[in-house]
Amino acid sequence: MRKLAHASVLLLALHPLAEAAKLRVVATIPELVDITQRVGGDLVSVDGLARGTEDIHQVVMKPSFVTKLNRAASVVYLGLTVEHGFMPGLLDVARNPAMRPDPDTLNCLGPGCVDCSAGVRVLEKPESLSRAQGELHPQGNPHYNLNPENGRAIARNIAAGLSRIDPAHAADYEKNLTTYLAELDPKIAEWKELAAPLKGVKAVSYHKDVPYLGAFTGIDFVDTIELKPGVAPTPTHLAELVKKMREQKVSLIVREQQYDAKAPAWLAEQTGAKVAVIGTMANSLPGTETFIKLSEANLKNLLKAAGR
Repeated sequence: MRKLAHASVLLLALHPLAEAAKLRVVATIPELVDITQRVGGDLVSVDGLARGTEDIHQVVMKPSFVTKLNRAASVVYLGLTVEHGFMPGLLDVARNPAMRPDPDTLNCLGPGCVDCSAGVRVLEKPESLSRAQGELHPQGNPHYNLNPENGRAIARNIAAGLSRIDPAHAADYEKNLTTYLAELDPKIAEWKELAAPLKGVKAVSYHKDVPYLGAFTGIDFVDTIELKPGVAPTPTHLAELVKKMREQKVSLIVREQQYDAKAPAWLAEQTGAKVAVIGTMANSLPGTETFIKLSEANLKNLLKAAGR
């Protein structure tokens, strides 16, 4: 018993050293926290910034975010300027030489930056950047995390980033990546079969964040409840939308969890379309704490609302 007690004390004493030896990583959104933990395993300690229930365009910044970024060896982010509302300012104040804001792209510069959008086929690159068109992202639509297939690119980019920052454990990160993809790939194949009845279903969404989801499911998104990206709907726009939905026989309304339910509910009453609530980040809906669980929950909610 005495030996056991001594061993326990020794383990407790070494625990802080073990934690200190882990690679400190900050991930901007919950599914990046999830995938970074899966790829990094016991070698990393991951802190998140945005909460899943927030609108990623309006994340509430906290002083603790600066501390996390200052101490981190790496920051993992979606990119394509989707975090532009909070990440550049935080990086500027954090003053971490491994990661600093890029004044041109509003993303991240430095060896600690892991951009998960690398290699993703980007949709909806704007031809012009007029403010009259609403809130635009100059590098293209950044909500690629809503296509489950892009989970592969996200995981690979994270593995490559961690291996670059911590080359001594590159083999471990590659092994963990292989394990994660072996879990994700069969789910993607399963989801593709489940999504087949959604092909050609006409829908409207609240915000213009669903092109990648449409690409995966085959849903034809014909318009948005917002007047323009980031611009609230007007009575005139909603009246015109009702007419358009009736003419085109739109049967599905997709409400992203963070947006108000009133306008979608009113449109449903006027048109007979059904409302599906989806999450745009992990932890946005109950039981969606991982990328895989979020992807599955969104698909099931769409199928249920569409009656498929």
